[in-house]
Amino acid sequence: MTSAESRADRFARELADLKIADPAAGHPRLWQRAGAALMVAGIVLGVASYLISQRTASSLTASTAITIALGGVTLALVGGAVFLRYSLTGFLRFWMARQSFELTMLAERAFAGSLLTNSDGRMDSAGNSRPSRTDASPRP
Repeated sequence: MTSAESRADRFARELADLKIADPAAGHPRLWQRAGAALMVAGIVLGVASYLISQRTASSLTASTAITIALGGVTLALVGGAVFLRYSLTGFLRFWMARQSFELTMLAERAFAGSLLTNSDGRMDSAGNSRPSRTDASPRP
């Protein structure tokens, strides 16, 4: 990493290298809103059809209303799945990018030598890590 390049610039560059679709295009938000609308419509349709089936005297109307109510429940489940999928996508996308960035930073520190020193952290005059036990006394 060059001194002129900040961590934020590097993060943006690595995000571009991952080739993740840009959420600013609006398609995920459109699908998220469509899923929420399907969920609400399914609940309203299911409740209204169930109430119609309970208040009618005709068994033909009641069975038709129950069938429509089951369709409403199905619509609500599909809408909930679509809403959940597209609402979690944005969160998980940036969580994955952050994990990738943090692992890269950890690897850079490890290979730079800051995490590969011995437990006592002592170094000799040449900059190489020394063994933590240099004496020949037996271990307790």
